[in-house]
Parts: sequence; structure tokens; C-alpha cells
Amino acid sequence: MTAHNRPLPVLAMLMVVTAAALAGPDRPVEADLHHHLKDAFKNPAEGVDKPRVLIIGDSISLGYTNPVRVKLKDRALVMHPPVNCQDTAYGLTHIKRWLGTGKWDVIHFNWGIWDTHLLTASGKLIRTPIETQAQVPLHIRHTPEQYRANLTRLVEILEATGARLIWASTTPIMSRTVKRFEDIQVLNKVAAEVMLAHHIEINNLYDFVLPHVTQWQAPDKVHFNALGNENLSEIVSKSILHALESRIPAK
Repeated sequence: MTAHNRPLPVLAMLMVVTAAALAGPDRPVEADLHHHLKDAFKNPAEGVDKPRVLIIGDSISLGYTNPVRVKLKDRALVMHPPVNCQDTAYGLTHIKRWLGTGKWDVIHFNWGIWDTHLLTASGKLIRTPIETQAQVPLHIRHTPEQYRANLTRLVEILEATGARLIWASTTPIMSRTVKRFEDIQVLNKVAAEVMLAHHIEINNLYDFVLPHVTQWQAPDKVHFNALGNENLSEIVSKSILHALESRIPAK
């Protein structure tokens, strides 16, 4: 047997597998910023005497924000921060900038998918197809305990605005299996407990979309197609409209 065809030692083979696994793009599909959905960032002009609504969320929210804006154009100014709002730690860093100094009447918000990303020890995102195959130590971006602490602080900041708050539960990632699939459910349970403690309405997007994922989700099994975004915009619009109407004193 020559040196060229001698089997690699086991450790060397693992190193080769690891290098191949981490050589692809840095972002898994659920970490796609989706900044191409520019309509979500086209906030209406200020100065109009209408209630102000802020939608905070990741790429899922970018898919339904503009349809919500269109549906409520005669009732409210629907805004979104000019970025994908990513995870709770990112939210804590930027939330005050997103809120600005104006008065908000309703804030519809979510964080969750990005909090469940798997990272390497150095903090590098693992691509979705090999999340459970990479031969390196992995950890979730935020444990349920860290998520609870971050989300509680974010809720406290949002409460200080005086706006009517609506929490949107995180939608399922159907490309995940077994425990990875359950990570979203775990954080949704944590979030529900936080919202209950703060008397915040929950818009249960997870249960709403789950029976329809085969028709509503895009091929990546994370984001939503036009039909899915339209249906999400319907339930989000209804929850916002209900919140707006509940703030108006009865005549």
C-alpha cells in the first residue's frame, strides 16, 4: 500500500468531514436576512393623523408586513424597523433605536427562530442540512433560560412605550426533526409564560399555520410563499385592528 492510498487515521477523517461541513455559506436558510423583501421597509410617511403600529420580527414578519400595511392603510400607519430583527440579544441592542421617540399605539412583536440557531464554539452558524452531522461541539444560540431573561427585558422596554402589545408566537420550521423541531415549541412555551405574567395578548401564529404548512410554506420549509404570507397578514391585521379598536373609548 502506497502513501497515496493509505487510509486516513480516524481523527484526520473527522477533521475532513468537519471542514467540509463548515465550508458552505455561513447562514442556514432560517437565518436568511430576507432584506430583498424591501416593501416591508417602505414605511408610510409620518404626519398623517392615524394610529402608529410597529411590527417587530425576523424574516417571517418581513413576508407579511407589507400585506398588513395594505390591509390597514385606511386605519393605521404600519411600520417595521429597516432590518431583520433577528434574535433577542440583537433586539436588546437595537430596540430603543427601533422605537425612536414617537408614540406607538400598537406593537406586534416576535423573536424566536434566531434564538434557536445552532452555533459552533466560536459562534459560527451551522448550515441547516448538516446541523446534526457536523463533528464539532454545538450549542443553541440562547438557552430557554437566556431567552426568558432577554425576552422579559424586551417586554419591559416595550411596556414603557404605553402601546398595546401583541406577542406573535414563533412559526414552525418543518425542515427540522426530533428535538430540533421541538426547540421552537420550547421557546414558545417560555414566551407564553412571559406574556401571561405581563398580561400581553398572544397571536398564536404557530398553531395557525401548522395545519397548512404544506400549502403555505416555501420550499425551504421555513419561510412562507405568497399564499402563506397572505394568510398570515390576515390574522396579524385582525389582531392589530382589534387592539386598535379596544383602545378607542366607547361613545
